[in-house]
Amino acid sequence: PPLRRARPAAAASAEPSLAQTRVAIAGGGVGGLFAALCLLKKGFDVTVYERTDAFKRFGGPIQLASNALSTFHAVDPQLLARVMGKFTYTGTRACGIKDGLRSKGFAMGGDNLAYLWDPSVGADWYVRFPLKPCADLWNLPYTGVIDRPDLQEILLDACRALKPDFIRNGEAVLSYAQPAAPGGDGGVTLTLASGATAAADVLVGCDGIWSSVRSQMYGETRGELRKGGRERQGCTYSGYTVFAGETVLPLPDYYECGYKVYIGPKRYFVTSDVGGGRVQWYSFFATEPGMKRARSGWGADGGAGGASADGVVGYLKGLHAGWSDEVHAVLDATSDASIEQRDLYDRRPELFRSWSDGAVTLLGDAVHPMMPNLGQGGCQAIEDAYVLAETLAAALEPAALDALADVPGAPGADGGGLSASAARGAAVRGA
Repeated sequence: PPLRRARPAAAASAEPSLAQTRVAIAGGGVGGLFAALCLLKKGFDVTVYERTDAFKRFGGPIQLASNALSTFHAVDPQLLARVMGKFTYTGTRACGIKDGLRSKGFAMGGDNLAYLWDPSVGADWYVRFPLKPCADLWNLPYTGVIDRPDLQEILLDACRALKPDFIRNGEAVLSYAQPAAPGGDGGVTLTLASGATAAADVLVGCDGIWSSVRSQMYGETRGELRKGGRERQGCTYSGYTVFAGETVLPLPDYYECGYKVYIGPKRYFVTSDVGGGRVQWYSFFATEPGMKRARSGWGADGGAGGASADGVVGYLKGLHAGWSDEVHAVLDATSDASIEQRDLYDRRPELFRSWSDGAVTLLGDAVHPMMPNLGQGGCQAIEDAYVLAETLAAALEPAALDALADVPGAPGADGGGLSASAARGAAVRGA
């Protein structure tokens, strides 16, 4: 039988530990911060490079479904407890899809399928989502929302408790370089927006849908607009723009409904309780890209510039003429100045290309952005972060490094020994 290649004794002293493994994270959004926390808890040396100069209270509520909340609990029950302290449950109440044109005001009557053939019958709900029964079945936390700044502050505090200087603000990652020879010393060199460079063993691109890390990995031109704005940096325009606003409104069904999606021809309207009597709403409208009627939101970059907010409520009420009284009540209670807009882009699933390039990988919107319909974009980034930390830690266990010596062509396989940096890089590639 073939003999197992023994790892040279000299390599044992150079065996990398998790604390010696430097992980750089590009982007300090929810996915990047949670990835940092997961990796710090595993013992990695983590640095987050964030383009903004400082964290400010910016951004609206984010939905966290049962899958994301259970992931928080798996990492740290106290983390989940802190999130729950700022949380508003929606999954314990009625949530689902309504007929935007024929809904009877705020009526909460039973479902009556006669609306399918009788226009005089109110279509209160097409379907209600069984969020609470599903969570109960699997003993998972209930879906709800939290203000994004509150979630970021919780994650920042948790990371700083493990490494006070873990984040470098005002330092976006523009590009990366790796040694050409696979048996080299390993590592990744980052070029930052300031012109400075930084070194790491692993780079995780968490820099969103317009990711600089992905643009280099897949050979995309950053920010490039093609086909009249229908394609941008490898992403395709969804056909929809979205307006978003927030208001305080005493809805008659406040204690009965969590969120509602009103459906109509080439548009839909979403409302959600976000706590404190506030209602967050979204108006999705099929149109050409670049049509700006409100200021850009959600940290949008590139594309068309912001527009005046004057008259945007009237414009949206016109788009929803003849729709449910519920929709117009929400719009009437909203100020023009509070409304933001952005065009929605999506990507085809990356089924045939690796999400990694050597010791560089991608996470969340950087590789699999999602339309906001399911409220799962942040949740999937949270799951990504957990799995990445578990996988990388497992790959750097001594047994896994021993296994690398059995792989023909792996660094050190011919008896030359594994440098610490090369071993870390090889472990990432093998993971």
